[in-house]
Amino acid sequence: KETGLTLTRLSDILSVSEQRLRTTINHTMGFRNFNQFLNFYRINEANQLIADSEDSIANIAMEVGFNSLSAFNKAFKEAHGMTPREFRARAS
Repeated sequence: KETGLTLTRLSDILSVSEQRLRTTINHTMGFRNFNQFLNFYRINEANQLIADSEDSIANIAMEVGFNSLSAFNKAFKEAHGMTPREFRARAS
């Protein structure tokens, strides 16, 4: 949920080299890159919040770590093929 989290910062937190973390994310876990990895977890968290709360989509986007609503909407639509608003309507 940390806004602006980078591969460098996460590798420092985990006390592993950036290269090892990158290899794990890309090859072992199967993500294209760090952003796809990070967005996967952020979007999963957002799914629950969108379905279970009446908080605004913008607040949820910021709560799960996105810097902007447009970046959140783009990542969400890439993951689900629909906007967060459409997802909420289907969930209710």
